[in-house]
Amino acid sequence: MSISEKVKSNLAYSKELVESGIEGAKEARQTVLNTEETTDIVTAAAQDSWQAAAIGVLAGAICGVLADDRKPIRGVVAGGLLGAVLGFGGSFAWKTRPLTSAMARGAGKRIGRVRDVRWLSRNPINYG
Repeated sequence: MSISEKVKSNLAYSKELVESGIEGAKEARQTVLNTEETTDIVTAAAQDSWQAAAIGVLAGAICGVLADDRKPIRGVVAGGLLGAVLGFGGSFAWKTRPLTSAMARGAGKRIGRVRDVRWLSRNPINYG
């Protein structure tokens, strides 16, 4: 097998892995979002994360004032923005962890199946 054939084979395999991972994540997302207790998980997480963003703005603004001696306004704005992003993002990620963990498990299972098929095609098992 030449190098170009190996590269093409590996690229096709990589594409298959990525596609199977995306499909597994999509299936898991639909499964989680269609269950009764988690239908509004993303909406609720976004609404609840604004409190953490407000706390992040305050903490970031205080840190920005303390960190920037020459231009405290710039420090307040930059620190406040960074604090808001970190506060909102962290809270949103924490509140949607059932969804993201299910998506990661679904993607992992699908990728595992594709890897198993490739391994079995390269290492056939002879019963007998």
